[in-house]
Amino acid sequence: MGIALLFIKFIWWDNIPLGIAPLAIGIFFLMGLMLIFIGILGEYVSAIIPYVRRRPIVIESERVNF
Repeated sequence: MGIALLFIKFIWWDNIPLGIAPLAIGIFFLMGLMLIFIGILGEYVSAIIPYVRRRPIVIESERVNF
């Protein structure tokens, strides 16, 4: 959306009010960056959840000599 707004600003330079395009582009960029980092954080949390729950890492079908 930010890239589309940037192209629209270049095409219709005088029709878009001053300050709207840089503000919208900055907001879209920063929100996209935040979503990427939230995704990385979610991957980390989903990787450590099995260790926190203290469940076995593998599922045994049967135990021999136990």
